[in-house]
Parts: sequence; C-alpha cells; structure tokens
Amino acid sequence: MKKMMLVLCLGVQIAYAQSADDSIKTQIRKIDGNLYFIDCVNGFGGGNVTASIGEDGILLADDMYAMMSARLRATLATISAKPVRIVLNSHFHGDHIQGNSGFRESAVIVAHRNVAARLIRNNSSKALLPHVSFSDSLTIRFNGEDIRLIHFPYSHTDGDAAIYFTGSKVLHLGDMFFFGMFPAVYAEGGGNIRQLVSSIDQLLQQIPPDAHVVPGHGALATMRDLADYAAMLKETIAIVETNLRNGKTLEQMRTEKVLAKYDALGSGGAQTTDQYLGMLVKLLTEKK
Repeated sequence: MKKMMLVLCLGVQIAYAQSADDSIKTQIRKIDGNLYFIDCVNGFGGGNVTASIGEDGILLADDMYAMMSARLRATLATISAKPVRIVLNSHFHGDHIQGNSGFRESAVIVAHRNVAARLIRNNSSKALLPHVSFSDSLTIRFNGEDIRLIHFPYSHTDGDAAIYFTGSKVLHLGDMFFFGMFPAVYAEGGGNIRQLVSSIDQLLQQIPPDAHVVPGHGALATMRDLADYAAMLKETIAIVETNLRNGKTLEQMRTEKVLAKYDALGSGGAQTTDQYLGMLVKLLTEKK
C-alpha cells in the first residue's frame, strides 16, 4: 500500500503534510452503476473521493486538498463533461475538504453543521465553508438514487457524516474508516474512540452486508472489512484498558509490544503501532 505521508502530532491534532509535487495524480475506477472511486498515486494528495456521475451531473463525496482540484477535475472529465454540482463533506479535515474552494462556484457544498463551526473556530478560509448544513440527517436525490447523509457524533470528529448511496449500495465513510492502517482519533477535534466503535457497529446493522465501502484512506473495501476494523478497534482498546488497570505505563506497554498482533497496520501508511498505542492511552485516560 502506498505511503500517505501523514505527519502525526499526538495529543495536539492530526496535521496532513501537503506536497507541491506535480507527479501526484488522481486515478478513477468504477465501483457500480454511476459510482466511481477516486484516489491518488505517486504521493498523497488527500483522502479518497466517491463520485456519482450521470445525467444530473457530478456529485462528489469529499474533494481532497486544494492543490488537487485541477487534477481531480481533469480526471472527472475523462468520464463526463458535466459539471460538479454537489460536494458532500464527510468531516472538517483539510485533506478531505480543501477542494471546496475549487468547486464552490459550480457546486453546492453540504456538510454537518459542526464542520462549519470547526472551520470558523479554526479561522479557516471562508472558501471552505459549506453552503448547506444539516443536523441529524439529510437525503438528496441525484442521478437516480437517494443519497443519505447521517451524522455520527463524536467519532473521528464531532462532525462526521456517513454518506450512503442507497441504489448503488456504496457507503462513503471518510475518516471513520482507515483501511489497512491504524486510525487517527483526537479529542481536540471532537473524536472519541469508544463512540467511533459504537458508530461503526450501528452502520454494520443498518447497511446491507454486500455494500461497497469507501474508506477515508486505503483501498475500496467491503462491509466484512469494516467489521474486521471494528473488531480490531475493540480488541486494541480492551488490551490497553487491561494494561492500564494493571498499572502499566505507556512505555511499559511499548516495551512489551502489547499490540504486536496488529503491527502490519502500523506499516500501512498512517500511524505506527507505537503512535497508535500512545493515542489510545491518551484517549482512554483523558478526563471527560
């Protein structure tokens, strides 16, 4: 799996390193029906994108870094000359929504209201702000199918929206799902590791088992992959909780390699095993 070049700041917030490298390209692959999966090659240009391309035009779920907008637009043009009319934001992190600035003149930007609140609080550019905000859920009819946005509070962030394309049975999860790697969850962004597990369990009950899943980072996945991810989260949380109850320090847990079973995820391109362990200890010991 390609490296994502993420710079992790444990205890502060995740910061994504951008590169001006023109060699970074976007590639597009059909999932099913009108739905396409778009990611980057030759480097990290942002999180995964789901595109609905049809008679109504183009709808994007997330839109990468701003530097990728022209490349993303060119890739979409290989499938359709129609404009991007709607952009749905899965959460507020820049590697998923900086492209708002490049698409907002032709498209309506939609996000949970906490995304707008976070962007304003962080003094982000007004060009990133959504045109339309919602609270609990929102359904949009586009290219012949209902697209449901469902807010799952305090998961990866406090503004996460799971985006489900009901006809195509494609679930876009943003950073609620890191496939083939450890996740990043920080309380400073409204994240809660236990609530993230609860949110994923709810999705596993609500979404058909044969649906495709677009993670925030990593390859196109299945609902079985999402279930395995939830199981990993539960097991690693339980391991750390047990060690904390037994009086173990973070350094002792690192020395004893308590998460060695999942070391392959530590090489997946996001957090190393030690970084993930440090994140879990912080999240599980923070005062509420």
